[in-house]
Amino acid sequence: MEHFSEQVWADYVRGIGQPKMSLEIETHLATGCPDCTPVCGMWKRVYSIATSDASFAPPDDVVRVVKQEMAARQLAEPSPWTLARLVFDSLNEPLAAGVRSGAFDARQLMFDAEGTMVDLVLDTRPQSQMITLVGQVVDKHGAKVAPRQVRVVLWTETSQPVAEVSANEFGEFQLEFPAQDRLRLSVEIVGYKYIRIPPLNLTSNVTRSVTEDRKSGY
Repeated sequence: MEHFSEQVWADYVRGIGQPKMSLEIETHLATGCPDCTPVCGMWKRVYSIATSDASFAPPDDVVRVVKQEMAARQLAEPSPWTLARLVFDSLNEPLAAGVRSGAFDARQLMFDAEGTMVDLVLDTRPQSQMITLVGQVVDKHGAKVAPRQVRVVLWTETSQPVAEVSANEFGEFQLEFPAQDRLRLSVEIVGYKYIRIPPLNLTSNVTRSVTEDRKSGY
């Protein structure tokens, strides 16, 4: 007799085959056919593996790495773009008179990109080695960029994405990322402007020391 096709075997082991065909297979297997008996066993093992596969889940860290890799492959920077200009850095501001030293966990940066202002506040967390970045994108005259969609991406120096977020209706956004140097931001105001912020040592120690202000009397 002619042996059964793969589709027939697949339906049989899953229990969805035609009753007449299933009966024919069972009758044939009962004869001890040396060809069909191992084939049936193989299909049953395949079905067993397939049904149990859903119960297996990859570790969270593996999923995270794969998602980052996929994002790195798919995410591309639009062109052309505008390079933002640093107009304020709190690290460059002098300490108050009479203060010998100061330690700041937060750093404020402000950039101007042809009339679009990007205001950033970086908060370092030495114990966790994490940095929180809070920012806002507004028009130079204070107008909201809404209803335009604003996408903010944090990149490594080699153009690998680290984190991505969309700003709210007020142009506000927040990111948290592991501490590392030479990171840069891109701000895309969809359909209007694409801004690159130059790489900065965002994880630089923000502790500053100054000499005693002799005029203060301390």
